[in-house]
Amino acid sequence: MHYIDIIGYIASFFTAIVGLPLVINTFIAKQPPKTSLLSWWIYYIGIFFFTLLGLALYDLPLFITQVFCGLITLVFLIQVYTYKLKTERKKGENLAFIGAGILVYLVILLLFIFYLAEIVPERQIISAASYLGIIAGFCVNFAFLPQTILGIKQKTIKFIPLTFLVNLATLNIFWIIYEFLQILVNNDNNWLTALIFQIIGLTIATIQILVFFFQLIQQRKTEANFKINWI
Repeated sequence: MHYIDIIGYIASFFTAIVGLPLVINTFIAKQPPKTSLLSWWIYYIGIFFFTLLGLALYDLPLFITQVFCGLITLVFLIQVYTYKLKTERKKGENLAFIGAGILVYLVILLLFIFYLAEIVPERQIISAASYLGIIAGFCVNFAFLPQTILGIKQKTIKFIPLTFLVNLATLNIFWIIYEFLQILVNNDNNWLTALIFQIIGLTIATIQILVFFFQLIQQRKTEANFKINWI
């Protein structure tokens, strides 16, 4: 296996488990951390488009990553809306969001079945691959911008599990290395757009980490025993 492929698989692994710290944290704390649901829905839509891209390119690693990443994201969204069902009166709205999340994931699984069965001829959608890549890359890498803005405004980033923020930055670093090597070593300039999006994603993740520690320092000035939320 080529070393570039190994870097790609490492990046895929960190991508697949990015939402896991939030799922574990919600399970332990019995309530979700203070995150932006808008960010997670944008991210979920990005996963959907990456699944379509996997179908267009017949890329199994890409597909597997999105199936696992989509499942973890769905579980987190269900956790959030289940909690909201217990604490809010908008039961119909929350149930609708849970249903929408499940429906999106069922479509993702259906696309995976199409991939395995080779039902959709590659030529029918390969021309759309570049557009799907742009939409997916935009959604995934800009997804946590609303969370960053909201967290700075409401001073809530310090409550997000640090492992999530570190993982988010790590996956972006590995994808940047992978895409840079694709351009530099393999002379494949098709990765340039993805590289730009990934750099933006890393910038947003880095800002969140810096703000996390800034808010942590500020919080400890008034609450000395305030602990880091690792997971």
